Amino acid sequence: MSQQALRSEPLPSSVDEAPADVPEFIAAESFPPLTFLLEEVRSPGMVRADIDALIVGLGRPPAPDEPLRERADLLLGLLDRSNPVGDYAGSGGMKVRHAAKEALLAMGYPYAMELPPELVEAKGVDSRAAGLSAGNVTLAVASALYQSAAMVTVWFLLEYFRMPAAAEVTFGIGSVLWIFTVLSLMGHHSRSRDMQSIASVVLWAAAVLWILVALPLAVFTYGVALIFIPWHLALWTAISLRPEAEEEAPTKRAPSP
Repeated sequence: MSQQALRSEPLPSSVDEAPADVPEFIAAESFPPLTFLLEEVRSPGMVRADIDALIVGLGRPPAPDEPLRERADLLLGLLDRSNPVGDYAGSGGMKVRHAAKEALLAMGYPYAMELPPELVEAKGVDSRAAGLSAGNVTLAVASALYQSAAMVTVWFLLEYFRMPAAAEVTFGIGSVLWIFTVLSLMGHHSRSRDMQSIASVVLWAAAVLWILVALPLAVFTYGVALIFIPWHLALWTAISLRPEAEEEAPTKRAPSP
């Protein structure tokens, strides 16, 4: 074979594939250590993105060369109630302390055994951040069902007294109540404060409406109407599904000179 033919021969496949593996290897090793991310959060110019980066870093498994004892000590420091960094919340609503707890549990034995007892007994570091509880969902659905049954009763009465227009309004109110109850549950599940706030207005309006209906009827029924009219369920639903507290925005970085 001539030298010109040898020059035109393609390189072996192993050589061709080597450069493709290099960026993946570099990317895997380019994650900043937790100590660096923590210092960024503690810096005076900290922003929300720094908290998000720390929470993401806490969710990653330890690097092969990372001392597990040092990582566990860092996580235990974030779990300390006296450490203000643990109360910082990211864009998704998760607090640093909750992410540190999950990271420590993921390390397994023996480090997970060092989790503070008060955090082991609690269902979550922050009940509001842990998501919507089953009790609140059950209450909201039961309340909506009971209010719908009451609306149906009112609808039959209005139809009996030949008031079809008012009966249609009652049916519409019942439909709106279900729509915004579901919207509130979705807002709490997705941690969308805008959805929570919009739905909360309607839930509070429903509670006020039932109270206005219950008070006059209570006078004529010697208080019996207060038991059967679902003003209490509507009020409790509005309270339990109230919007979550808005997290205080972190201090912005000072502009570069």
